[in-house]
Amino acid sequence: MTDPIPVGTRVFHDGQVWARALPGGTGQVIKVEGPDQHGDYEYLVRTGPDFSRRPGPTNPEIDEQWWSSRRVHPVVGLDLT
Repeated sequence: MTDPIPVGTRVFHDGQVWARALPGGTGQVIKVEGPDQHGDYEYLVRTGPDFSRRPGPTNPEIDEQWWSSRRVHPVVGLDLT
């Protein structure tokens, strides 16, 4: 079992191949549940309603979706300071 991704972490879904190098990812973890019997977590992620587009003014992060720990990845190298 691995540690869960902390609330507040910027993430992307592995179905969003185009987002792997996107600074800031495509969502933010707002809740964590688990682990289940297999050691997996579920993350409630705030993201844009259009899964296929980068978040921004025309795709604001107003939607909440549950993403499996098998499909969600934290943004690496993000520095907001």
